[in-house]
Amino acid sequence: MRFDVQLLDHISDEFFTAALNPSQWPSVIEKVSAASGSYGVNIVPIAGRLLGSIIETESLKPAMECYFGDEWHERDFRVLQVPLLKRVGVILEQDYASAEQFDTLDYYRAQVEFGLRWTAMVGFSSGEDLLAFVLHRQIHEGPFDREEAVILQHIRQKLMISAAMMRDISASTVSGMSAAFEIANVACIFFDRLGMVTTINEKAKALLGADLQITKGELRPACGEDAAAFNRRLKSVLGPNVSFEADEDGVLLLTRVGKRPLIARIQRVCGDVQDIFSHSCAVAVIEDPEERVQQRPGTLNKLFGLTRAEAEIAQLLAQGMSLHEIAASRSISYETARAHLKAIYRKTETNRQSELSLLLAKIRMS
Repeated sequence: MRFDVQLLDHISDEFFTAALNPSQWPSVIEKVSAASGSYGVNIVPIAGRLLGSIIETESLKPAMECYFGDEWHERDFRVLQVPLLKRVGVILEQDYASAEQFDTLDYYRAQVEFGLRWTAMVGFSSGEDLLAFVLHRQIHEGPFDREEAVILQHIRQKLMISAAMMRDISASTVSGMSAAFEIANVACIFFDRLGMVTTINEKAKALLGADLQITKGELRPACGEDAAAFNRRLKSVLGPNVSFEADEDGVLLLTRVGKRPLIARIQRVCGDVQDIFSHSCAVAVIEDPEERVQQRPGTLNKLFGLTRAEAEIAQLLAQGMSLHEIAASRSISYETARAHLKAIYRKTETNRQSELSLLLAKIRMS
């Protein structure tokens, strides 16, 4: 056994620190690699989007670039070992590959370029997601042994706790964001790295119906073209090296029968290092152009010093109602409504109804 057991146990305690500060994961796995006598270490999701989600030591970067560049992640035969990994927690390369396969399988031939062959794979979960903490050794270094596998079972428990900590922290953050959107009267839907819905606030729930549904955890616009465009955008946002510059501001239209389309924008909510541990990785903010948006009277009071009556009249003016219509709807005289209007213009420093409407719209969008 080439593990420095005492040092490895000490270093694995740093998983908890990295759970609170994900930027420390690269440094921690470098230490694990050294203490375990490994060539390198990486953390990788077993399913879904892989590229951009891996945390790896510097030593493995060339091999990982080749792995993804040659699309081995699309045809890696080791995916067949997932049930075994879930069942036992730790598996070694020699548990599922024979000496003959090392010589004949294209995958192992490709690994020869980097001198790699032997791995010890530690499976652990982050919510419904299965992740692998993988230690690598080169061909000449020989395989990991059973005694080392027992030590890795101990490390696995710390990984499980760390992943749960990170996911809980992420979930709490998302819950706070969702509540903030709700207070701001904004519909939002959050997604995990696989594109599945994780959180939806009440405002967004009100938009669901025949034209927009959540089915088996996926958001599905009824219009096929809209659904395809939405999925492309979501996949792009969840992918590596996201760029928003040449994408028309990321605006998507979701068709509705008999109504104007909903307006959706999708954005990333976390960085690559913590993607694989996060509760949610993207958010869609959805706007209904047919909704008559009203600021709370208290907001207009704080911003401009409007009284409640003035704030309510300002809202009606912004919706396009005439002063005569407002006076009739509120059962006040035209002169009283006119006096309120003069006060509104003075306090908001506007002169016309169109200026007032534009000002209130800017407050809504800010």
